[in-house]
Amino acid sequence: MASRGAPKTRLVPKSSLNRALNALGDRWSLLVIQEAFLGATRFEEFHERLGGARSTLSSRLQALERHGILKKKPHREDGARMSYHLSPRGADLFDSILAMWAWGVRWGVSGRRAPTVFVHETCGKPMLPEPVCGACGGALTLHSCTFTPGPGQGWERLPVQRMHRRRATGENPTIELVDLLGDRWTGLVVSTQYFGIHRFDEMQNMLGIASNILTDRLRTLELSGIFERRLYEISPPRYEYRMTKKGMDLYPHALLILAWADRWLRDKAGPEVVITHKCGAPVEPQVACGACRGRLTMQDVLLKAGKGHTIS
Repeated sequence: MASRGAPKTRLVPKSSLNRALNALGDRWSLLVIQEAFLGATRFEEFHERLGGARSTLSSRLQALERHGILKKKPHREDGARMSYHLSPRGADLFDSILAMWAWGVRWGVSGRRAPTVFVHETCGKPMLPEPVCGACGGALTLHSCTFTPGPGQGWERLPVQRMHRRRATGENPTIELVDLLGDRWTGLVVSTQYFGIHRFDEMQNMLGIASNILTDRLRTLELSGIFERRLYEISPPRYEYRMTKKGMDLYPHALLILAWADRWLRDKAGPEVVITHKCGAPVEPQVACGACRGRLTMQDVLLKAGKGHTIS
């Protein structure tokens, strides 16, 4: 009798974040998206900047095109070569990418070619992008927002994708920005904290994650200073995981990804959660200039990328 093989889909609680992480892919996909915002369009440009196997790059470009984040166009009039450009859906990731870069600068988390200097050309000042409430301009923090169940609550089937298990080596591994924010399981483990889930078995039940994968991600998050482990039972010793200040500062980035998914990958029934800012308005996160508080756009931010390259 033929084996049925591994399941192609998995049943998970409905989540815009789940759908977003599925569409954005993995750390290599995030690197490709980053380079697209930094001006890369041709295959050889992406490969020169990122290195790695050409087959890996090709598969990520195809996946991002399939998910509507990149679109392929003829690079020359004769159509002999193709180039990749951000679609409207992909360009709408700008706020979340800016927030990711800014978080890396604030907390000293390195990123391959990630910009470290930002200039708002409207006010002419160097600044650090800051996620804010679109209604009142106030800061978005874990403690300034509350959530209530939305009409889209329920269960859905998502494609099973290969989840790479990253193995940390030593007690102080070098963890790059994309390792933390470009890994689907890491993002989902972090998201459990926003719903008050702190214990291993609770996380495992909520996510349907294998114990070895969860152990690996928790270790990575602890070593990178995003989680801290606290003893809550002595015999046998049991621990729960709580976010540090560094970890809580990831919350605005998660809100921006959630808002992007609600715009582009929304469930017909509506959002799974409704998030409200302390000003009383539903959260519609934006990214503002840390100097003049003006709204930032792709057209008015000058970036200086890693290794001294400047992108306009």
